[in-house]
Amino acid sequence: MNKLIGIIFGDVIKEEDYSFPKGTPNYIKSGYVARKLLFGDKHCIIVSPSDKGWNLATLKKQLQTIGNICGENVIVELDRLTALQRTNLIQSGVAFVSGTGQMFVPFLGCYFEEKIANLPEPVSQMTANAQLVFLYLYYGSLEGISEANQTQIARALKMSKSTCTRAIRVLCSLDLIKVESEGTANNISLNDSDGKVIDRALKHMISPVHKLMYVDKKPNALKGKISGIRALADGSMLNSLPSDPGFAVSRESVDSIGMENITDYQVFRDFGGEIIEVWKYDPSLLSKTDYVDDISLFLELKDDKDERVQKEVDAIRAKYGLKEV
Repeated sequence: MNKLIGIIFGDVIKEEDYSFPKGTPNYIKSGYVARKLLFGDKHCIIVSPSDKGWNLATLKKQLQTIGNICGENVIVELDRLTALQRTNLIQSGVAFVSGTGQMFVPFLGCYFEEKIANLPEPVSQMTANAQLVFLYLYYGSLEGISEANQTQIARALKMSKSTCTRAIRVLCSLDLIKVESEGTANNISLNDSDGKVIDRALKHMISPVHKLMYVDKKPNALKGKISGIRALADGSMLNSLPSDPGFAVSRESVDSIGMENITDYQVFRDFGGEIIEVWKYDPSLLSKTDYVDDISLFLELKDDKDERVQKEVDAIRAKYGLKEV
């Protein structure tokens, strides 16, 4: 039995195994573990999602389906809840109990034990990997690809399964994606019911640039993409200068730059050279051309003070219908 329910109600409530009735969709059977709670002459079922990367909107919809199929009151058991998720569930009348000591069961009574110190801080910025996953899904949606499973995403972005899972959790916490379980696969899609997912995402997105490196000459074998002001200049009337950063590489690619080629800012100013942008994620994963992808370029330059640069940044904004952040 859930520990919190046991503490509050003691021996009044009993628990027994429960099996979903015939005709229950497979995504419910494989997606939830269910038990039956008995209290006096009343009863309900308590379910816990098998996928820890659940999406709030999908969860609520599936809980309603479970209640309709089983003809029972339903409590959902979750490992942890953010304050925003908890408020949303209460406003929606969804009964829940969490591993962090929070409980809302209107047909039994309500109990809350706040443990704010143990709750994770609400996510305000995407991690680099979360941003990479989001942009992969976003560009896919522009090409008519509505969803991808987690294995496909990890393979395409050269991520480990655990890294991809963490990135998906970040995007779930920001309510930017939906996760649907189908057998053992998790299908991921953008949560774009309002048609504004990119605008909602931009509030949490970061500049892709990790740091700048100064070199006397870019090694011929160095793999990367044209970026920064040079990328803008190649497609517009904007002129770039030799001192402008304009070549983006992944952190892993930095190893191919010999120490003898690396200088510092002062040497660069005095004698020239080139600036290499080291990105937080591999720019080649989002673009098949010689240039970095548009949204990453936008994020890199959106705060540039040069009016000429902002004119070209606004062109990217208009291309994708981006609102001011």
